[in-house]
Amino acid sequence: MKFRITSPWSLFGSTWIVPADTIIDASSNDRWSQRAKGKVIPLNAVPIDAEAYEAQLKAYPDSKHLLGGGWQ
Repeated sequence: MKFRITSPWSLFGSTWIVPADTIIDASSNDRWSQRAKGKVIPLNAVPIDAEAYEAQLKAYPDSKHLLGGGWQ
């Protein structure tokens, strides 16, 4: 799953703040991708692949009209 953060994203009760425009890639071992593993994809993230888009649909079923961005 791969997506781009569009605004700062708070993880672990604001212990970590992922900067806007960060790419989160579940297959990567970079700092932010590691810390984001197991977290729900943010509503305002831009999905870069089908898996991220499907994760957003699952997490926010009533907000399909708000989803989109890079994948469709």
